Amino acid sequence: MDFAPACQVSTTYPLDTGLFPDPQMGLPLNAPSGPEPVDDGHQTAPQTATGSSRTASGAEHAKHRRTRSGCYTCRQRRVKCDEARPMCERCAKGSRECTYPEPKTKSRSRGSKSDPAKPTPAISEESDSEERDNRTELRIQSPTVPKAAGKPAHTESRSRRNSRSKGAASRRQRAESYKHPIPSIEQTKQDLEIRKSPEIEESSPLSAPQTGLRSPRYGDNLTPECSMSPEKPSFSHLPQDQRFYLNYLLTNVTYHHYFFRNNANHFVHNILIERALSYEPLLHAVVGFAAYHATLERSNGKIQDFLSYYNKSVSLLLQALTSGQKHSEAMLLTILQLAAFEEYLGDWVNLIGHQKAAHSMLIEFYTVESIMENELGRNILAWYSRFDLFVGFMSGYETVLGREWFEAKERFHRERAQQYPEDIDARIEAAIASHRFIALDMALLFAKLKVGGITLSEFQTGNEVVTARIRNWGQSLGDLLTDERYIVTSFEGAPKQDEDDIVDPYRPGGLFRGPLFPMNFVLVDWLGTNIMHTYQTALITGRPAPPGLLEMALDLCRVFESVEYWPESDKGSILQAQAGLGIAALFLPKDERHTMWIRRKLAKIEGQGYTYPPTLREKMAVLWGMPDIRHWWLPNDEGYSPIVRAIRSFTEDRTPQPAGQPTEAVRTMKGLFNNLNFGDS
Repeated sequence: MDFAPACQVSTTYPLDTGLFPDPQMGLPLNAPSGPEPVDDGHQTAPQTATGSSRTASGAEHAKHRRTRSGCYTCRQRRVKCDEARPMCERCAKGSRECTYPEPKTKSRSRGSKSDPAKPTPAISEESDSEERDNRTELRIQSPTVPKAAGKPAHTESRSRRNSRSKGAASRRQRAESYKHPIPSIEQTKQDLEIRKSPEIEESSPLSAPQTGLRSPRYGDNLTPECSMSPEKPSFSHLPQDQRFYLNYLLTNVTYHHYFFRNNANHFVHNILIERALSYEPLLHAVVGFAAYHATLERSNGKIQDFLSYYNKSVSLLLQALTSGQKHSEAMLLTILQLAAFEEYLGDWVNLIGHQKAAHSMLIEFYTVESIMENELGRNILAWYSRFDLFVGFMSGYETVLGREWFEAKERFHRERAQQYPEDIDARIEAAIASHRFIALDMALLFAKLKVGGITLSEFQTGNEVVTARIRNWGQSLGDLLTDERYIVTSFEGAPKQDEDDIVDPYRPGGLFRGPLFPMNFVLVDWLGTNIMHTYQTALITGRPAPPGLLEMALDLCRVFESVEYWPESDKGSILQAQAGLGIAALFLPKDERHTMWIRRKLAKIEGQGYTYPPTLREKMAVLWGMPDIRHWWLPNDEGYSPIVRAIRSFTEDRTPQPAGQPTEAVRTMKGLFNNLNFGDS
């Protein structure tokens, strides 16, 4: 069959497909201390990497006496609660949800209180202005050198040795970790309607089912390259709530939720959990990420259902960093998982701090060669580099990670694809790495011109090379993209197409399936990259924007909706496919039909947990002349669920003022919106 129409939408840009370091990637700079942990009332002010108190002076601590009985909303906002019942004054004024801890039914002995020898970093209660001025940065402190030479000090074991009482303290900590009223496991199962086969035990998780056809992965054929066990990790020893959410992750959360472009379920479901089981901060971060997505599916979900895990992870991580514990890969994974959390919350300013901290550890542990030696290292680089490119794209600045890292990744996967030409996954990985390398060079080229690092003539010469690489990128995939076995020709079971639709999502041959299913997201990325490269080049050279931009934007929308409606799409696919949707929205006509289409899609994405920052809503409100979308995407709050409303409110209350130009540029999405002029398109 002729597959060209599925990819070719305009003669002004190449056919093929592509990847983009998607417009939903990570970021750079100072980090959040996170919302206030709610696990215990015996908490001390958090310490910075140098050990100093988070607040500027002791007088600020005297303003509000820390209590255990304030409402959770005030705790999370880090402000004084007057503890009025049933609703405190702050929540009443702000029309916020006001929830108090359940009264204790059993008294605790002195011995069961928190261990004063092992303080947990927390956020002191302060005024709104103080909250923004006094933030704990997630800094990387040089690890303490072990006294006994020749004995490696693993973070996992050190964190336990630092506890005053190993086993007892750990048990007390688990028992007292969550003071807020979370729904019972049985009730949660009923709400989520999770059905497991009778033979599946709760502590024996299964990976999420694969969609359609599968091909062998080259990583599976090279088992010596990875020291991880192929067996599923067992977590039957964990508390019931943690077991439940880990099983939820295994059955409902996929690599799409983590925005890995190719199938990385083995990393998400095996390696990440295995590392989490031996490092408590990572365990709480992973459980919290699963709890976040589970909460969104519950009709009565509340933010405290997942924030307790997030808070605990942040507290334990800060404690490890400030105590000088030896850095480990598990610590790096914790930071990346928290960064993923921040992205979903729409808190890009705080995400930047995690990205910077992750960079420091990444270059501490790896070289450009060693990071490609096993599955763990390669996935860490893929995870981190996505955040890094996202920062460059949104801010207009260069990436933090050097070009040589992207080049090494591209070379590794290109050589693997040549070594295993019949392996579809190897070829997809090579295509992804190649496109990400192209996207990096494009970002660097525009950034250098912006700061005067190159002349206009030098830019034009370099840009000709980048343009050719973008257009020729898909040629390495050869006839793979026209293989009829991997092309969707029927959308049987899909909903009827809306008469006001702006694209045809059911076009035969317009979607990949089976082992090529990830190529749909690669296509979205490539279209987004091509759109921005074409438009920014026109701006710089003073030429009018080519008409093909609209066709590319519409084709991006078509791929998104095809993924959305295809009955066999993986769980989380819509989140993965939304990467370039914001870019496409900028170039669609401003009539009611097109704007309402994109508004419904953005509302649906937020309903599934991906919170867009206020800046995007503000810019789109101006672009479309619709001030109401600053509040919500759809009229009459259609689809604006209480949990989404609570997440937005929480994020806007906690987000600090940006520190530094790159951070401010990310917050304002300067790299995306700067100099854009759409006229009456």
